[in-house]
Amino acid sequence: MPNVLVVGPQADEFRSLLEPMGLPGFNARYCEHTDAASAHAGDIEIIFGPPAMVAGLIDHCANLRWVQSTWAGVRPLVEQPRRNFQLTGVKGIFGELMSEYVLAWLLGVERKVMERAAATSWNPRPDATLSGRRIGILGTGSIGRHVAASCRVFGLQVVGLNTSGEPAAGFDRCYALKERLEFAKDLHYLVSLLPDTPQTTGIIDASLLQCLCHDAIVINGGRANAVVNQDLICALRAGQLRAAILDVLPVEPLHDGDPLWGEPNLYITSHTAAPTLARRVAAVFADNYTAYVESRPLAGIVDFKRGY
Repeated sequence: MPNVLVVGPQADEFRSLLEPMGLPGFNARYCEHTDAASAHAGDIEIIFGPPAMVAGLIDHCANLRWVQSTWAGVRPLVEQPRRNFQLTGVKGIFGELMSEYVLAWLLGVERKVMERAAATSWNPRPDATLSGRRIGILGTGSIGRHVAASCRVFGLQVVGLNTSGEPAAGFDRCYALKERLEFAKDLHYLVSLLPDTPQTTGIIDASLLQCLCHDAIVINGGRANAVVNQDLICALRAGQLRAAILDVLPVEPLHDGDPLWGEPNLYITSHTAAPTLARRVAAVFADNYTAYVESRPLAGIVDFKRGY
């Protein structure tokens, strides 16, 4: 049976979740720190851990055959040169959480939840609703499809953007990357759920923001590279956007004194949109481990060329 190395700050938590599962022939070592993990890497066939840490161990693992990332984003592993192993990401567990996040913010802004909560005088003026409005979702994978389905419940028209424009379940229409400006035209809401790849860098820039409806709301729950933040700030200050919600930033955590914290109508949610729950990640690994030892295809395989 294969030797397994479980690494990262959650190694002990994963031990408590994996050991009781009774996985066939499961023989794992658990290391929270890189130095300790390197000492055990020589005969390892499987690594389960965060991409940045695992990328630093790759060269020490002559027998490596499979890496299961504990994160959805795998850029450090895609950028390292070795390719003679299978890489799987965490997929299929974030849709519900991201849907909650997106709709909570859209409803919160449109229905003026916090303004109503702080009200000290009667204001019978009706709030706006989501129904009949148009939302664009950048990224039509499993998370994007889940968000799209949730949005449709509220009567939203949903369009998507992906590499080729291939249709996806839950979307009224999908556009290709080269059609991004047409995709953005007259959107009331823009939600980015894109992976971090060279093709997605800077896709939300001034030219795209100008295509949105006046008073649009922008949400980035994907990766920070997709948004040109200075263009976003300019659009906010010019009144083109009503609000922007950023869950991810180029440098995290954002320093307490950073001016972005005080930018009007910009809300920063500290990378909490769809938290990686250890029990769900452990279940993904367990299912893939069983498939691996039974010589069945693994779920969530990453294409090194595409980066996701």
